[in-house]
Amino acid sequence: MYIQEISIDITTKANKNELIDALSLLLEFYRGNGQTQGRIETQYIEKNKMVCLPFTLEKNSLNKVHNNKYVNNQIEKIEKLAASKIAIKTAGKSYADYVGPCTCKKSEFYILITNYISIDSPIICGSCNKSIPLYRLPQYYDFGYMPILAWEVNYQCCDRLQMNCEVGERWALNQMQEVKSQLSKQGVTICKKIEELTNIPTYYYLYNYKKNRKGDENRKCPCCQREWRLNTTLYNIYDFKCDQCRIISTISPNI
Repeated sequence: MYIQEISIDITTKANKNELIDALSLLLEFYRGNGQTQGRIETQYIEKNKMVCLPFTLEKNSLNKVHNNKYVNNQIEKIEKLAASKIAIKTAGKSYADYVGPCTCKKSEFYILITNYISIDSPIICGSCNKSIPLYRLPQYYDFGYMPILAWEVNYQCCDRLQMNCEVGERWALNQMQEVKSQLSKQGVTICKKIEELTNIPTYYYLYNYKKNRKGDENRKCPCCQREWRLNTTLYNIYDFKCDQCRIISTISPNI
């Protein structure tokens, strides 16, 4: 994961709070366009210089070629307020073990998946099991990808609840592993739209956790009740895959 430095010198008497709000909005537009990851970027002002340090999947994720109209318009607004140009440079790479994004010319299929600690793209390449920057996909909605990111936030909130095991654990778990839950329906709808836009099969990852997993390896697809067990576990992760229903899942980790 790359750490980028976005900075601008303030050479006018513009209200700094207005500039802070404008820069924060730019970061939201970058995220909505799939150019930055997560919402954990550092922001600060040093004398008359504003700086923020977002994460990106690629070194060139903030290149102008990836910008949408909202990003470009916000950059123009900030530069006008500050009377200077925004500077973008790569500060370095995260020390975390990051294998980089997908480099496949064409993916065999996609997987929509995330978890409570992930800041990767929620779209994974089925050919290499690496993240796909959202800006590589056709624009999903309103020049960006906000419906996909909204699902991602919803899923991560549910995952945090079930991991904390204190409040709403059962409800959150059901949202993640029941194919007819609101969360799953939202995700399946997104998968269908991505497949429509890209003509690449897109699978929804269905979480699976059972208190007693006896017989779990023999369960049928929850949508069509057909056999969907893979002969070989995919990437040592996925045990089930239904090509008809576009659902992918695992054997419960609970022994």
